[in-house]
Amino acid sequence: TALEIVKRARGNGWTGAWLANRLPTDAVQQWRAWLKGRAADNKVLLVLDHAETRQDKLLQLLEAALQVLGKRSNDANRTQMHVLCLAREGGWWDRLKDSPECSTLMRNWLAGSGNWG
Repeated sequence: TALEIVKRARGNGWTGAWLANRLPTDAVQQWRAWLKGRAADNKVLLVLDHAETRQDKLLQLLEAALQVLGKRSNDANRTQMHVLCLAREGGWWDRLKDSPECSTLMRNWLAGSGNWG
């Protein structure tokens, strides 16, 4: 289960961030500040349940992470981040890049270009 994955990750030095179903209006700003406070060698696991119904928030959080962590992309001890998206329907990830909320930075990342901006 996802809870077991988070538990195992924490046991291996990862910091688990499980997003609540209802996020505060300033969730992206809180996420950005939280990421900035992580040590450069920290490993972060972001878990988002019902991801297919929260694509706009997922895009905002991932873009914030790319902006914060991308600045460390040349560091030898850069922050690693894994994202676990739990969904009840298929195909939504492939359509994510076509979302009106998807920025160029995110489209490039989703396409695998590695462009950090």
